[in-house]
This record gives sequence, C-alpha cells and structure tokens, in this order.
Amino acid sequence: MRVKFGRILIVKLSALGDVAHALPALDYLKKAAPGARVDWAVDRRFAALLDGNDALFRVVPLDLKRWKREWTAGSARDEAAGAVRELRQGKYDVAFDIQGNAKSGVVTRLSGAPLRFGFDRHGVREAPNLLFTNRKIAMRPDDRHITQKLLRVVSAPFGGEFDLASLRAGIATTEEQERLAARVVRDAFPEAAPLVVVHPGTTWQTKRMDPGFWADAVRALGRRYPRMGVFLSWGNDEERREAEEILGIAGHGVALLPKLSLKELAAVYRRCGFLIAPDTGPLHIAAAVGCATVSVFRVTDGNRNAPYGAGHRFLQAPMPCTACLRKRCSRDAECRRSISPAAVAEAMADLIGNTG
Repeated sequence: MRVKFGRILIVKLSALGDVAHALPALDYLKKAAPGARVDWAVDRRFAALLDGNDALFRVVPLDLKRWKREWTAGSARDEAAGAVRELRQGKYDVAFDIQGNAKSGVVTRLSGAPLRFGFDRHGVREAPNLLFTNRKIAMRPDDRHITQKLLRVVSAPFGGEFDLASLRAGIATTEEQERLAARVVRDAFPEAAPLVVVHPGTTWQTKRMDPGFWADAVRALGRRYPRMGVFLSWGNDEERREAEEILGIAGHGVALLPKLSLKELAAVYRRCGFLIAPDTGPLHIAAAVGCATVSVFRVTDGNRNAPYGAGHRFLQAPMPCTACLRKRCSRDAECRRSISPAAVAEAMADLIGNTG
C-alpha cells in the first residue's frame, strides 16, 4: 500500500532514550512523504529534545502523568480537554503509534486520525493498545534493534522498506547553546585531546556500575591518551553525588560538568565527540548528535537498545541470564563484576583510533 499523506502524527511519548531512538523516523518521513506536515505527541518532560527540529511542524507536549495524578482537580481535566482539542486541530490523515502501550493508544485514538498504525499483538508493550490502532504491523525476523521496529511501523504505508544506516537522528541546538558548550569545554580543557564524556547515571539499579568502575576505565584510557580531558555529566542530585565520587577517585584530567539542560548537554556531547555510559537516556542523546559511544549493558539487550552503527560499541554482561530486564537481582554484584573497566577503555580507544 502506497499513499500520499498531507498531515502525519507520530506518537512516542517517553522515555528520554526511547524518544531519541525514534528520531530517525523524522528523516525517513522527510524522504518518504516530502512536503507532509509532521507533528509529534510527546511527554512534556522530553519535548525540548524535539524543539527546533526542521523535520517537525509542531511538537505536541502532553502532561499525562500530572493529569492522571491531579485528575480530581477541575483544572487538570480542563487542561487535558484543551490538549485533546489542540491535538484534533491537526486533522491528521495518519497517526503512527510507535510506543505501543495503553496511554499512547489513547492519544493515538484521540488524535482523530482515520488511519492509526501500530504494532501487532506480538509487538505491543501492553495489550490494550491494540484497541486503539486499526493497522497492526508485524515485525520481521531481522527487526531486532528498537529503531528498526519503530521504522517498520512508520514505513508500512510507504512499502515497508528502509535503510536504517542511511537515516540520521538529529537534535537541533541554538547558537547560544553551542556557545555555552564551547565555553564550558574551553574553560575546563583548553588544550586537551581527545575529549570524552562519562555519564554514569541511570534509573535502574541493575543497569548501574560502581563509581570505581568508571574511574578505573577513565584511568586506563588516560594511560593511552595522556592529554585526554574527561567530563562527568549528571542530571539530578543523586547522579551529581555519584559523579563527584568518581571525580575523587579518577583524579587528574577529569572535570564535573555544571547543571545543564537537555539541549545544552547535547551541545557539549557534540563538541566532545566521545561518550561512555550505561543504558541511559543521555547515551542515546549523544549518539543522536554524532558522538562515538561505548556503552555497558547488563539487564537490557545491547543488540536491541545500544546506539546503532559503526561508530558505536557496547559490552554485554557475559552472564547466562544477561538481558533479563530485572530491576532487582540477587546476582547484581556478580553481574557488575563480569564487565571490566579495561574492556571499556579498550573499546573507546578503538573508536578514538578510528576517528583520529
């Protein structure tokens, strides 16, 4: 089925890394539906990531979590009703639900789009989602990476084919944000090279590595590159404390980044060019702005979730139960020890060598 659409809605609400994974869909639609107006419905917390993207006509920020929490208050209900009216004003020809849970299904249905593409029963994250889409797309056996899965849905009305390697994932930053990034880098490391960022923080305890792990990886890499500068990035107070602990262990050539917005962080990542992290949202932001990345995967599957392409490496815990998706595990400490800091340093050195 090949059709021409004038107005398209993408529904990908959260989380930060998942929104970043979906960015190549914009490049795909620019090529598959030239001239179409493309909007994106997203959780307000992550809307800044999409602002300024030249492939988007409009970002539709939604406060679903707050509306649910404050539903008994009339103001929350009125605000939600207003958001639905605004959504329907898009008069969409088609909506692509590339989240696959109940709340994304509701948003997709409320958009009023007559064609609503989503995952089939084997691909959805929550079964109620199937009630809200009317074009259910099956995955192919080789659709292992999450971005391939999302693009399989988006590409369905255009023939179902795409080349992920040729699609870019862009994050727009302003001149002011780029100037800030340049100043932060210049003030900390005026002559350092290469410049590497380590972002140790992540939401799941079973994705984390110990502060000593990151410090050892930095020191091992520093022995190869004596002029290297390393930034530690963070997003909240807990992550800042963790970064400060790493700083105290790693020592010379390491600096803590200041508190930055998502776009400011993206600008710093772009300027530095290299990032080391576990499976976390900032990892995928870094990849989207062109960083070469090395990532550590334990309870999630790097073949599915790690940044895609030749400029990225991931290390998967060599445990028989790896990619278990558990948020608590009695073998957590053993799993952490199964990946060495030296292996992370070696992988990053390989990337630095290939881009030097």
